[in-house]
Amino acid sequence: MMRPRAFLLLACLLAATRSHAQVVPDGFAVETLARNLSLPVAIQFMPDGRLLFAEQLTGRVRVFFEGRPVQVKPVLQLRDVAVDGGERGLLGVALDPAFPARPYLYVHYTATGPNRIRISRFTLTGDLVGGFFEDLVADTLSRYDLIDDIPDQATNHNGGTVRFAADGLLYVSLGEDGQACTAQDTTQLRGKILRLKVNTLPDGPGRAFRSQVTPFDNPFVSRPDSNARLVAALGLRNPFRIQPDRVRNWLVIGDPGESTREELDVLVLRLPTPRPAQPELGADFGWPYLEGSVPGPSPGACGPAPPLLAAPEFEYDRTTQLGGAAIIAAGAYWATGTGDHDFPTEYAGDLFANDYYSGTLYHLVPSGNGFAPGPDVPGQPAPGKWGTGFEGISDWALGNDGAFYFCRQSTGFNDTTGVIGRIICTTTPPPVPPPGPTTVRLFQSPAVNGARFLVTLNARPAALTIHDANGRRVRRFSDAAFELRSDGRLQLDWDGLDDEGRKVHPGLYLARVESGGQDASVRVPFLR
Repeated sequence: MMRPRAFLLLACLLAATRSHAQVVPDGFAVETLARNLSLPVAIQFMPDGRLLFAEQLTGRVRVFFEGRPVQVKPVLQLRDVAVDGGERGLLGVALDPAFPARPYLYVHYTATGPNRIRISRFTLTGDLVGGFFEDLVADTLSRYDLIDDIPDQATNHNGGTVRFAADGLLYVSLGEDGQACTAQDTTQLRGKILRLKVNTLPDGPGRAFRSQVTPFDNPFVSRPDSNARLVAALGLRNPFRIQPDRVRNWLVIGDPGESTREELDVLVLRLPTPRPAQPELGADFGWPYLEGSVPGPSPGACGPAPPLLAAPEFEYDRTTQLGGAAIIAAGAYWATGTGDHDFPTEYAGDLFANDYYSGTLYHLVPSGNGFAPGPDVPGQPAPGKWGTGFEGISDWALGNDGAFYFCRQSTGFNDTTGVIGRIICTTTPPPVPPPGPTTVRLFQSPAVNGARFLVTLNARPAALTIHDANGRRVRRFSDAAFELRSDGRLQLDWDGLDDEGRKVHPGLYLARVESGGQDASVRVPFLR
């Protein structure tokens, strides 16, 4: 998935001579749920548990639900997909976070006439929620192009992810198209992570202007160039898979190397207090000056290196692997709390990544300012390797049942050998303790210019509403506004503005938290 097709075919055929038996530690198992698929490359869960998956070379998006056959009729059939070369095709799929109120499907693919990368939205109709019949379909005439002019000169390094994070924004990963210096040029979109606002776009069909999809708080929003205003991070070689961590508001990025290092990066999307050690929006991950933490193959080819290049969270030496290497970000693991297959609590917040060629599955735990392979556990196949046999796996997603789902594109790059599977925990989890009471406390009283609330919740999701002395609503914060502190409590900061962005007057206010059928409130004496 990460190399020109000739190399990809050779590497996959070499890999096919090795065993594909998947080995995971004691207390876990790997299940295959769907077989004989045509190069499934990306997956996305629907709210009712159906799983959408994209086929790289057919241009189809299809749907699968556990216990039922894969839906034969595609949800979407794209006709203009460029598929020459090993890294072109339909590469990414995402569902609008407000689905089904906003019944939109987003795709990342290489288009023909001329070759370019297109990020598009389609309107879904038919069986939107709760059913499993073959009438869920994307109207091809509803296509609305968010971006459709990213050059695609090389057949490789196209990136391939569209994902929504907890902030409701759409993140897009793009490779540098085989032209390393473009990763450092913010006037070009190649070698970047983009951050797009899509919730105010009109219904399709149509095409967006750059200004329509530019969030006001993007890191380069003051730049004169409209491309630069879309950039969330730069200096990436080919970030094929990025995964949002919705609890910590991170983006976990897998960036394959060229000759020495495979790296896993983290981008902080919303700053907690205190400020994190991880790179923030606007970070430069260093390609081509750096490959992981070591100098790149041509560190001076693009001029002097800028200061403050971001360090990877985890890296490994790719030269020790036979037949190539390509890191795939699986993301952070968070149990559901109620799922039948929840991993043990000690896995909460740990990161996972696999190598597409070697099949190694890494389990990574915090270590210093980054992450490192966790302690070896019983049944683990090799030191530092939590799992093996995960060759050809190109995407991951957490299920509502607590399992970690994946799609394997193929065995030996043979068509119709793709699968959808999952890793489950086979040990009986301990009983879930009953939820405690919801509480809210004012960090400082009186509050000056703004207020900080410390919160414990009965359940998620939750909301906090601020009312004035007459009971009128002043400001409402959704669940995404709560930040997890290192002490286990949640924190929410109010900047002293109302829902319209206006400064509120000094006075007495009431903050009310709602969570799991419970609520709690605190008086807020507010000064300026």
